[in-house]
Amino acid sequence: MNSMTKTVSWVRRIPVYLVGLFLMTVGVNLSVLSGLGVSPIDTIPYVVSLISGKSLGLCTTLVFSVYIVLQILILRRDFQWFNLLQLVISTIFGWFVTLSGMLTNLLPANPGYLIQFIYMLCSIVFLGTGIFLYVAADILNMPADAVALALAFKTGKPMSTTKIWFDWTVVALTVILSLFFLHNISGIREGTFIAAFGVGMCIRFWERHLTEPLHRFLFP
Repeated sequence: MNSMTKTVSWVRRIPVYLVGLFLMTVGVNLSVLSGLGVSPIDTIPYVVSLISGKSLGLCTTLVFSVYIVLQILILRRDFQWFNLLQLVISTIFGWFVTLSGMLTNLLPANPGYLIQFIYMLCSIVFLGTGIFLYVAADILNMPADAVALALAFKTGKPMSTTKIWFDWTVVALTVILSLFFLHNISGIREGTFIAAFGVGMCIRFWERHLTEPLHRFLFP
């Protein structure tokens, strides 16, 4: 790319990246509102929020910061220090969680199961769409995805495999924290397991239908 084309590319990629992050946070808050369980990667921030009484946005930022430390421990000398910019992304994401939470709070709370299920399905669509957009923009990985990539790099396993390992390790840790501090299992219900598969299906749908036109738009 020449300098003008690179500039145009960045001008397009940054908004798409941020829109993707924001849509993901709408999905996070809809899953919380549904009461049917949050997606696997959001279970720890949700339970830490319940334990600490702090906002979900703040707890998301703090947990994602721990994921950055985990990357350093896994990769050691192979850790690329520009990835510390994930701290900035984690802060933006946490702020987006708070902002989108204000919007989803306008929806009826504690509805019947049918509406809860619709909230849960909508959360999957928002999460899958957001992930597709932020990944397509190709700027910086979110901390949880970066941990899966670090595990893939060190073990030689495909990222799809290490992502499953990491997600379900997170769920197991959430159960332990929830039982120890809250004396129940919070944030994990049928919606958690549906999201574990549904988000990936949503991403694949957009990959089949939008990858090429979006790539042409982002990388002229």
